[in-house]
Amino acid sequence: MDKLLTTRKERFRAPEVSARDDFIRRHAASLPQGSWVLDAGAGASKYRPLFSHCRYQTQDFCEYQGAAVQYLEPIDYVCDITRIPLPDGSLEAIVCTEVIEHVVNPMAALAEFARLLKPGGRLFLTAPMLSHLHMAPYHFYGGFTHYWYRHWLPLSGLKIDELIAVGGPGRSCVVFAETFCLAWKRKEEQLPPIQKWLSKFARMLFKLPVHYLLPLTLPRLDRWIGSELICSSYLVSATKR
Repeated sequence: MDKLLTTRKERFRAPEVSARDDFIRRHAASLPQGSWVLDAGAGASKYRPLFSHCRYQTQDFCEYQGAAVQYLEPIDYVCDITRIPLPDGSLEAIVCTEVIEHVVNPMAALAEFARLLKPGGRLFLTAPMLSHLHMAPYHFYGGFTHYWYRHWLPLSGLKIDELIAVGGPGRSCVVFAETFCLAWKRKEEQLPPIQKWLSKFARMLFKLPVHYLLPLTLPRLDRWIGSELICSSYLVSATKR
């Protein structure tokens, strides 16, 4: 969702987005006045209001054309995320949310972030662990495990400060059940009228528990089950050594 969530209903329907917004909001508030911040893969620049006290700039490749991302404001650096035309060690912070799964070489993106950050500069990075296809055809990875961050960030000269799992098996079950409904609906559109009506009736019976009952119950079990095996995403903060 390429906007800041503002209502209780939005937060309930998209808890991953809500957690991500709160994560960036918290870290944005911790940056000193005037910090130079680059939002890499900024899209609609949804986090711009959170960095009003900073020198906030954006980067994006601006090649995606679809409903998932709308470029509502001019992008400062239209370029590949692995070749951003800024000097070495020039930035106090980089924000990169739900982007690296769309990058052909995410390790090269990490190396570029490390190049751009000053010593002591901060990286705020988020990505799904598992996700359905989105922003096609620019979706190259299903997601990243905590082992990926623990391996590649230190090799890029970045010390992990936080690595927070969002959700767990219960929330993941809800997400993929909702994805199943979405795939069903898309296939349904191709059916003849009578079959389409029968399919829609059956899908609506299935949709009621998936969209209302399961989101209220299954995620409550995640604190008990844990998030080691599966979670929706990771929120990572790191510091340039």
